[in-house]
Amino acid sequence: MFTKVCAALAVLVASTLGVAGTAHAQSYKLNQALPEDRDTILQEITIAADRVTATILLRNTSKETIEACAHASARPESFSIKDLDTGKVVKQLGSTGLKACDQGMDTIKPGARKTLKIEFPGLPATARRLQLGENNCQPKPDDDMEYWCFAEIVLTNKK
Repeated sequence: MFTKVCAALAVLVASTLGVAGTAHAQSYKLNQALPEDRDTILQEITIAADRVTATILLRNTSKETIEACAHASARPESFSIKDLDTGKVVKQLGSTGLKACDQGMDTIKPGARKTLKIEFPGLPATARRLQLGENNCQPKPDDDMEYWCFAEIVLTNKK
């Protein structure tokens, strides 16, 4: 969970070489920052037959140390990814790169960066419009934490 990041609508366009649905994983280079937080960047989504991996870069360009953590897979606040065309939602299998929120917060000093990788079960090879975020991209009443969300991610093949 990112304490300084607000939910945002982000339309992301990516390109890839090859065709989705082949035996090889398809990697979509996004490098798209959240509109409200240019330091939080969805770098890449890789779709393989049995899993989806999202890579998020957290930079700190401020003059103050910030804190961040990722919810454990079993928590309702953990990351999910949704295929917006079929409605299929899958919860994260795990994440690396940040402390689990139940173990405290990671600090990111000014000028530093952290990379968060999140693993999900597979999605259909035809998935092209996705939603990625914490707590199913919903705010939680009576919670001082801000849940982070890329509301719409559009994956396109290189033509």
